[in-house]
Amino acid sequence: MALLTLDGVTKSHWRGVTERPVLRGASLTVHAGDLVAVYGQRGAGKTTLLTLAAGFDDPDGGHVAFEGRDLAALSRRNLARLHRDRIAWVEATGSLSCELGPLDYVALPLYRRLGPGESRRRAFAALRRVGAEDCAHRSWDDLSDATRALVAVAQALAREPRLLIADDPTAGLGIVDRERVVGLLRAAAEDGGVGVLMAVPDMSAMVLAHEVRALSRGRLHAPRGDRGGPGTVVELHRDKRTG
Repeated sequence: MALLTLDGVTKSHWRGVTERPVLRGASLTVHAGDLVAVYGQRGAGKTTLLTLAAGFDDPDGGHVAFEGRDLAALSRRNLARLHRDRIAWVEATGSLSCELGPLDYVALPLYRRLGPGESRRRAFAALRRVGAEDCAHRSWDDLSDATRALVAVAQALAREPRLLIADDPTAGLGIVDRERVVGLLRAAAEDGGVGVLMAVPDMSAMVLAHEVRALSRGRLHAPRGDRGGPGTVVELHRDKRTG
């Protein structure tokens, strides 16, 4: 069974009485162990697509299912439980609050379920996993954009989700830091069996993805050069799973 399925999803935004279609019959599938990247220009609808995939909003048409369950049909309580235990969202900039240090930021979603002690232990382990343990007790204002991105990934991984959704996690990063962040997401998929759906602004940010889609004019397409029709998945670097 697929971990995440979007089937013929449509979504429009409204400005007064004017309708602006954002997604037009978008379909994709994410399996456990896969890193799926969607790229497109600013304003193409990537964030809208990811918001629907996470269940934060309902589509106007089509269906979004997680582990076979239609997200739009779930009660608010059950959806909140999914967001707490099964689906993790990675913010591009991480925490915007100066009141929380990196360790507490990573641990915060775990407190209710695990208590403070275990939450902080798991948070530190997640920071160490992404190579950011040295910043655990530093001020958020002292962190570079690259370190903030690593902390944001650590927060998602600390929750041990089944599905991880990352909205442009490499925003503003140089090529080395970009590859490091995407490499961590790929490792989470391959080593931890997590399904990862990631939005990126250009092709260079998703060369490590297993599957690639281009979002343009509300539709998902195979990247240029593929012989499949619109909506086809292109598989890249599948041989690297064993290397």
